[in-house]
Amino acid sequence: MRLPSRLALWACLVIAQGCRTHHEPPPAPPPTPPIATARPLHLASPEAIEFEFGRAQATACNCFKSDATAKEGGACDTPRFGSYLLALTWAPTFCRTHPDKEECEHLEDTFGATHLTLHGLWPQFNDEEARELNCTYPAFCGGLCECKNSDAPSRCFPDPATIPPAMGTYGPGFVTDNFFLANHEWPKHGSCTGMDARTYFQSNIDALLSLPGDQGTPAALRDNVGGSVKLEDLRASFGQGDSVAFACDPGCNLMEVGICFAVDDQRRPSARMTCPKSVTSGATNNCVGNGSQPRCPTVKIQAAKPFDPGGGPSSTCGQPGQGPACTNDQLCQNQGWVRCARSGCCTTVPKR
Repeated sequence: MRLPSRLALWACLVIAQGCRTHHEPPPAPPPTPPIATARPLHLASPEAIEFEFGRAQATACNCFKSDATAKEGGACDTPRFGSYLLALTWAPTFCRTHPDKEECEHLEDTFGATHLTLHGLWPQFNDEEARELNCTYPAFCGGLCECKNSDAPSRCFPDPATIPPAMGTYGPGFVTDNFFLANHEWPKHGSCTGMDARTYFQSNIDALLSLPGDQGTPAALRDNVGGSVKLEDLRASFGQGDSVAFACDPGCNLMEVGICFAVDDQRRPSARMTCPKSVTSGATNNCVGNGSQPRCPTVKIQAAKPFDPGGGPSSTCGQPGQGPACTNDQLCQNQGWVRCARSGCCTTVPKR
């Protein structure tokens, strides 16, 4: 039966309107690409890192070139590495040339006056890796090359909430001076470990507390504060002598202790191991030197210098966080620094 013409027209209009108002569901948004910075620990296996960054090459930002004019290349992979160097500071020596650091104020009343404190946990290539890559350690990995610059973007720096509270005792430089040491150690070294920032900072503390003695400081060191100790006795106090390196200033005052660790399957430090040649033959081990006789057969263990609120000029400027020598704030501000610290060096740390 044929519909009346008006009814047929109405039916067509309804059908046409339905076609116009029917919408296809919107397409799903494209997935957000992963940001190549810190990775959760469960994703930090060598296989996962290789999948994310490609097979490791000698492209970390600080890989050395045989041709000194060659430009640094590559995209800063997170490489495989065979060891860690735990760098520990003897603060009484450090603070004599860095009196402007907050961690050095009233040092004589702190943990660092009688104990080693954390400088950092640094991935190192073992001897075979170093020969293959022509590079002794990776740095600024996972796309963080831009973090080398003085105007590094905020994404380079870790969230202060990832720093364990215990770091205030064991690594005061990580939390003082506006988190200066954390902001340096994480992008340069932590980014190459495959750990997230919180796990990296905790691994620093765990490695320190695994050492002999009281909270990582052997009695041979603590019992000789203000005196001296034979280098070989100091080495023996840490156990496994080939896993320890000692740095001294020109006067044979202890500056730093380096401990070499193997790497476990989660990319964390595990058992102590023989240090790579890049550690034993470098500045990290300059108390020993390269000759048949140690450069410093006896090592001086300086005591904390009483705090002087008037301060005095530092013997050297240009250390990390320091600018050139100065006598007033204006000289520093003219060169882009914040003020002249009581060390006699320009600094970016404002007065509190």
